[in-house]
Amino acid sequence: MSVARRMHMLSKTCSRRRFFQYGALSLGAVAGSAVLAACGATPAPAATKAPEAATPASAGQAATQPPAPAATEAVATAAPAKAAAPGEVRFAMWDWYAYTPGIKWDEWNQKTAFPKFNEANPDIKVSWEPMDDFTKVLTQMSAGTAADVMSVWDPAMTVWAEKGQLLDLQPFIDKDIPNADSLYIPLAWQQMWNKFKNMRMGMLADLDITSIYYNKQAFEEAAVPLPTKDWTTDDYTAAATKLTKKDSSGNVTRWGAEIRPAFWEGYANYILAFGGQVRDDETQMKCLLDSQDAMDAIEWMRKGMFETNCFAQPNQMSASGLPSTWTGAVPAGILAMAERSADQFFSMADGMKDIPWDIAHIPQGPKGRSCMGLPDQWVIYKGVIDRNNKDAAWTFMKFLTGEWYQNQIVNVAARIPGLLSAVANWATGLRKAEPRLEKVHLETLTEQLEMGYPRGDQMFRYQAVAAEIIDPAMQQIFTEGKADAKLMKEIAPKVTAAQQKAASEAGGA
Repeated sequence: MSVARRMHMLSKTCSRRRFFQYGALSLGAVAGSAVLAACGATPAPAATKAPEAATPASAGQAATQPPAPAATEAVATAAPAKAAAPGEVRFAMWDWYAYTPGIKWDEWNQKTAFPKFNEANPDIKVSWEPMDDFTKVLTQMSAGTAADVMSVWDPAMTVWAEKGQLLDLQPFIDKDIPNADSLYIPLAWQQMWNKFKNMRMGMLADLDITSIYYNKQAFEEAAVPLPTKDWTTDDYTAAATKLTKKDSSGNVTRWGAEIRPAFWEGYANYILAFGGQVRDDETQMKCLLDSQDAMDAIEWMRKGMFETNCFAQPNQMSASGLPSTWTGAVPAGILAMAERSADQFFSMADGMKDIPWDIAHIPQGPKGRSCMGLPDQWVIYKGVIDRNNKDAAWTFMKFLTGEWYQNQIVNVAARIPGLLSAVANWATGLRKAEPRLEKVHLETLTEQLEMGYPRGDQMFRYQAVAAEIIDPAMQQIFTEGKADAKLMKEIAPKVTAAQQKAASEAGGA
């Protein structure tokens, strides 16, 4: 299947995050991209004083009291950054960032956020730029033309850091926000730390997590108990089986559920819940998918898709004819439950006007519980050093991660903010933006954060190298149904060997 065809299918069946991540990985593969690194979930150390830090900025902009895409190889030697005035900051982000219907994030920032920033910082001029494809940004960094402050997510952030294109923010944090470790969502804040480079790559913008969105009426009609906070994968399978409907010819007209249809953000989390791991924590280079726990998890999902078919298969969803199965499958009645990102609220309110629906926890596995918990980040391009505007860029970064802007991420964008004090206002702010959510238990998502089971992807040290082997294998199992978990006994050693080869080619880095 061509890259273009895969991208078209993905645009209908997955989140925007996954769509862009897959696109960049595909482009990297087509271009012959070599070793690309990705950050794991290794906790960062407590903030420690660094020998150098930024010039103190307006204290009012600091955070206040608490309550993917891979990139192609860049030119090895970066050009000097294009000069900028010390009081100018170029900010690159996405205009589609806000979930709230009708909000254009670029317009809101320029009309509301930037003037708010200038009230305390009249000597700094911020200009908006549309965020480019991550592969192009790396090229811009090499040419010295990239924006000063940019939005990103992993694995692209780590690729940029590994190539020496990001400013280490830890010295600035040590000086101006020494209590940062306690201010931001811990599971997301940890993902900003690169243990191999020993640096803080970025600051936390918001967090996306996976929950289960379900049709309450379907449960009632099938006499199936509603999901509870402590339900298990066995309960999940039993409920999905009873909720699956077939016509007189035996064709499925409604599947009980769909597990999040992506390996790294979806299937891999059940491997953790069954007691397995995708790779080791220390080196992030040893593939552990051939462990019994990992294979048990893979078999549980595969059987649910291809034997009982209580879990919808990816190809079945693609063949549904819906413009978007990501937001439309539950409202259309072809799924009773769907594992989705925190981007469903407005589409569910529109599509389920007369049908009650709610949000449930991801089920507990035999040895734990896990779901996707991936942040969006802001980073500062290292070119600000040559441009002599690093202090202005850092001052703006503190504004973005401070109380006022983080609360607008709730009230205007309807996203889960990175700042803990703003998280407390998330459910209230979302209901204010969409009153039809009054009876929906939005607090499920904040409970997930409190329980601590959302996690970052288990990326490898050389992620693109691993994905080239793992992704086709998972497609054989979960998309084509042509293999079972025993395939991992062949795949895992290949991945480990490929990681070792990549490390050798990178000079042992």
